[in-house]
Amino acid sequence: MDETAQLRGLARGGLGGLAGAGVSGLAGVAFVVVAARGLSAGEVGAVFALTSLFLVTLAVVELGSDVALVRFLALRLGQGDPAGAAAAAVVLLGPVLLLATLAGALLAVVGPGLAVAVVDVPGVSTAALVLALLVPVAAASDLMLAATRGLGTVRPTIVVDGLVRQGSQPVLALLALAVADGAAVGPGAGVVWVVAAWGAPYVVSCLLAARALRRLAHAHRLPSALGPRTALLAAAAEVWRFTAPRSLTQVAQTAIRRADIPLVAALAGPAAAAVYTAASRIVALGQLGIKGIQQMVGPQMARLLGAGHREAAVLTLRSATTWSVTIAWPVYLACLAVPEAVLAVFGSGYTGATTVVVVLAAAMLVGTAAGPVDTALLMTGRSVASLLNNLAALATNLVLNVLLIPRWGAEGAAVAWAASIVVSNALPTWQVRAELGGTPADRRTLTAIALPALSLGLPAAIAWSLGAPPAVRGGLLVAGLVVHALLLLRFRDVLRLPELLGAVRGGRGGRGGAREPRPALSRAGRRGPVSR
Repeated sequence: MDETAQLRGLARGGLGGLAGAGVSGLAGVAFVVVAARGLSAGEVGAVFALTSLFLVTLAVVELGSDVALVRFLALRLGQGDPAGAAAAAVVLLGPVLLLATLAGALLAVVGPGLAVAVVDVPGVSTAALVLALLVPVAAASDLMLAATRGLGTVRPTIVVDGLVRQGSQPVLALLALAVADGAAVGPGAGVVWVVAAWGAPYVVSCLLAARALRRLAHAHRLPSALGPRTALLAAAAEVWRFTAPRSLTQVAQTAIRRADIPLVAALAGPAAAAVYTAASRIVALGQLGIKGIQQMVGPQMARLLGAGHREAAVLTLRSATTWSVTIAWPVYLACLAVPEAVLAVFGSGYTGATTVVVVLAAAMLVGTAAGPVDTALLMTGRSVASLLNNLAALATNLVLNVLLIPRWGAEGAAVAWAASIVVSNALPTWQVRAELGGTPADRRTLTAIALPALSLGLPAAIAWSLGAPPAVRGGLLVAGLVVHALLLLRFRDVLRLPELLGAVRGGRGGRGGAREPRPALSRAGRRGPVSR
């Protein structure tokens, strides 16, 4: 297998997702900015406590089937078995969509009361009802987009989920606040309108995802008729053996990312939750450029491992880690250098959260350097190990949240989240090494770490130790970025940047639609984008 072609296949998928990931990441920050400037701190905390609980609920009802769809569709197509791919999709989608519908109906009844118990802010009960009704719609959208990735293209994920859904949320929120301000409405109307603006795009994304999946299924000649009952039962037994532990894993992962916001709201008040949300969204900007690359790792490793190309799978993992560090570390180090400047966008009431930004940015440096190890572990079939790893990280997160939030507020939640990041990356790194015979990092990754650490991290650390004001730290950051750009040029071959950039030149004019299945990496990579 040609190494350069393999890496360009990975890069095409990743760089194709860069624009969509950029839009979705910036849209996420923009939504927080709109809410922070249009609502009180307590109302902002209520909005994000509700949306976080919604995403945790979504993780519960989806049962981890998104990863299973990617794995089994890619695996079956790589084996030349479109009927097997169709059977896997049917036995995964059916039960999950039924569960999501039942869960949405249940939450429509009990959700409003639970929301008031967590955050007693005007409007939360109505907003909770709106989100409950959207649970089955959002689940259908997520799973159909996962199926398109398993079928070899990530363009629908980028366009539908990144550009359309997430890109429209801040625009709709701005319009919603204008309507709420201009109309004679009672207290809490702003919370309801902003939550509705956040959730409504799921309806559009669901319709577009269905259209994309239907087109791809036809292009890959997936049979529309159900196969023999025995074949479906065999497919169900295989995919649910993999998915059952994965369902708990997904809940644990989502709880690590999202449960802290409702916990801060409940234990320290909605205003503290608003501050924590703003700080954590800024740090999430570091994910803008790497979502595309990391999301391509799953389907490509599944195909490579299914074909017996273990060394190529390790190369894919290491290259994804190196490029992720190259793209994300400068962003996190910039957050560490001038956290006051990045928080100022939310308004004067949020600039005191510098400690939260510093702790979370430092944790993300560790998480990015580990690479997409949990995805790699799952693609080897070790879903039980992934579950245990994430349960350990979740236990760490919850225990520390309960202990630290009452005393330190948002800063305590940041420390808890940072600790869980270390746990959730250290365990799978060790397991992937045992499973694949190689680590997610090599000398290229170490070089990618050293360059920004010396050009950006070291000057920031010295400036902080000397008590330099933000203006001085900002000037050092600008100078460091220039030096870092020169270092990237000098070490471009070590970091495989020609392959990364060559994918852009080679992929121009390409289409993201479905084509005939192609072997291994090139098919998935050529299809274009990614994201979430």
